[in-house]
Order: sequence, then C-alpha cells, then structure tokens
Amino acid sequence: MPDTMLSLHCATADAEIIAAALRTISTAPIHMHNEAVLGRDFADAGLGEQVTGQLRRTCIELLVEDAIVDSLVEAARTCRRRLPVRWHAVSITAQGRLA
Repeated sequence: MPDTMLSLHCATADAEIIAAALRTISTAPIHMHNEAVLGRDFADAGLGEQVTGQLRRTCIELLVEDAIVDSLVEAARTCRRRLPVRWHAVSITAQGRLA
C-alpha cells in the first residue's frame, strides 16, 4: 500500500515534462492541479522568483511507496525542465474510499 504523498510544485509549462519523468519510475496515478499562489511565495526564493501578486503553477501529486521518493525527486531534478521545482513528501497515516 502506498504510504507517502509526494507533491511537486512547478511552472505549468514544465508539468508535462516532469510527469513524464516520474512515469519512468512509478506506475502510480499522477494527479495534476493548477494552482494560484497569492501574496509572497517562499522566503528562500530568488529575487526573480518572489511573488508579490499572483503566481500560476501546477502541483503534481502521487501516492507512492516511501522507498522510491528519492528516485522520483531525482527524476524531477534531472529532467529537461526550465524552472525550479519545490517538493514535499508527507506520510499517509490513513486513507480510504467513501461510496
């Protein structure tokens, strides 16, 4: 059973490229969501990356085994994307399906 939610936040133009790189590592379903970030983005962003208005980006999420998270992050790091990617992995403690 997958036990980690991996989320990668990237430029919308890079989303398909990153998703294709992830697909080479995992067969888990990949969910892509368009996002709008309002206000200031992360404090560690470079001057050109800091957001003071609105930033449009894509969040790529997939549920995976913890053992392959590093490989997925490396695939995102080395693919032919143009802009930086932020990522986080969160342990899933419970999940299910409501019918």
